[in-house]
Amino acid sequence: MLRVALIVALCSAGCARPYAGPKTMAAIGTAVLVGGGTAWSVGERTNRPELIPAGFFGTVLGAAVVIAAGGWLAASINCHADPDCPEGEQCKEVPAPPGGIPYRQCVKR
Repeated sequence: MLRVALIVALCSAGCARPYAGPKTMAAIGTAVLVGGGTAWSVGERTNRPELIPAGFFGTVLGAAVVIAAGGWLAASINCHADPDCPEGEQCKEVPAPPGGIPYRQCVKR
């Protein structure tokens, strides 16, 4: 029962704003990863070979979902959240003269 409550808490924590979609996807992937790893190890330890393929598949699937969620989060953050800019500002790319390197600066939203 404690495990179920922990999984529910982790999944609902992923729904927090901002970027609720990627966080929720990562929480679900983490739950699948942990469940698959647990099933895999239980199958190995208790000599129950029927759990090993399912646990392996769950582990691989959970890892893939977590990686995909990380990519989604990175793509959605892009230039919208700049650690160097205050909360009410966003980063903007400033073009450079020919041969120069463009840079970014904080501007009001």
